[in-house]
Formats: sequence, structure tokens, C-alpha cells
Amino acid sequence: MSTDLSFQEFSYTLPPNRQLLAAKFVDKSWFRNTDLAIQKQLLSLPDDHEGFVFDLSNRPDHIGDIDVLRLERFVEGDFLVVPVFNVYSRSTQKTFSKEYVSWKMGKHPGLKGLLFVEKEDKIKYFITIEADKFPVGGSTYDAIGGLFQYSKEQIVDLPREIEKSIKDRLGLKKINVKRFIDLGRIQSDNGLTINTPSIFAAIVDGQEAENIVKVNKIVRGQESLEYKINIVPIEQLDQYISKVDDSFFLAIISRLLAKKIISL
Repeated sequence: MSTDLSFQEFSYTLPPNRQLLAAKFVDKSWFRNTDLAIQKQLLSLPDDHEGFVFDLSNRPDHIGDIDVLRLERFVEGDFLVVPVFNVYSRSTQKTFSKEYVSWKMGKHPGLKGLLFVEKEDKIKYFITIEADKFPVGGSTYDAIGGLFQYSKEQIVDLPREIEKSIKDRLGLKKINVKRFIDLGRIQSDNGLTINTPSIFAAIVDGQEAENIVKVNKIVRGQESLEYKINIVPIEQLDQYISKVDDSFFLAIISRLLAKKIISL
């Protein structure tokens, strides 16, 4: 990344997709006020940060009472990015910093779902997963799914990715997903993060569910993850609503209830 080029000269060196984003950025007052070195650093991020860069190119100059003045810096982890902005409040007439957390692949990084087991054309069970989660420092309930490869804001080969995720989690070589229910998206913590994942429910066949491995382990990179799978009678759903804190589980159940797909 050359440091002696003007922004316009630098933008001509970018690949076509980043040139388009550069054109969007220069329309933003906060970006024009950002230090040139940070502008270049942002647009030079690796391809797997495309979602983050795209989302940032859509960030407005004004959000409610807040005027966004400039991007001060951004901090990167292995998967997350924290952009830090200098902002001004018109009400208090104060200038201060605001930040949020984003996945490097952007605000739509993947999807999470809940499985139901159907017998004789009726939903008889739902499936929960208990696993140790590093951020919360202990065991908690988890939904099925995760991060997926995106292309132009769409998951690449969505049906295959969901089926693969379900098989991996349940310890099955094959599974017949009888019905997939798209339940839209949720803002998982809009005071902290831009993250807006998709949620779904999937109905699987009762006979195949009998082969589910109750304690399963998968390996992701250098990490080995072990978790417990519970097949719970649907009559106990109200008890789990009271004790499960996972936002994905609760959002999925609430939308299924609203759509009258399940009932208490």
C-alpha cells in the first residue's frame, strides 16, 4: 500500500470491487474527514473483510442526534473488527468517541437455527445443544449454525451449508430435512454490534433422529468442541423458554409462535 499517493490516485490501484466502494466512501463527510492513512488501510483490507468494508461504506453522516465526524481508527482480531469514530452530539454540544463490533465478513455473517423432530406428521420433539462457550466462560445452550461463506451478501449454497451444519452437529452421516422455515433476521445486541444474523427452524424425520449422537465432538481448526444433545418432548417447551438465555433460541421460538407453527 503506497503512502505517498493521493486518495484518488490510490483508488485507481484498487480492484474493481474496492473502487466501487471507494466511490461510495467519498460521498460520506465522515470518510472525507478521516486521515488518509486510515482511508487507505480500510480499503486495503483482505478480501475476507469485504462485508465489513461494504457495511462501513453505507454508514451515514448523521444518526439521530449524533453527527459522525470521522473514523479515528479500527482494531482487528482474528474474526472481529471494532471501528472507533469521533462524533458530536447536537444536544449536548460535546465531542466524544463511539464504537461498535462487527464480524470481518459483515453484519450478515451466517445463520442459527433450531431443530424439531416430526413423527406421524406432528412435531413431537425439539433438539437442544449444551456446550462450553469461551466468551461466557462456561456451559450454555447453543443453536445450530454458524459462519458461512458469502458472495454479494448471499450465503453460497445455503441448503447444502445448512444440511452440513446439521449433520456435523448431530453426528449423522445423512439426514432428511423435511421442511426449512426461514424466520428472518435478528439484531442480537444492537447496543454493541451491527451483527444481524438470520434464524431458521428445520423439521427432521423422527426415525432419523433416533440415530443422533447424544454426546458429540467436532474439530474446527485447532479447537475441539464437545457438546451434549438433548431430544426434548415438545410439551416441555415452556420450561425451556423460562431457563434458556440464548437469544437465538428465544427469538426462533417467539417467531414460530407468532406464525402459529408451534403452540404452548
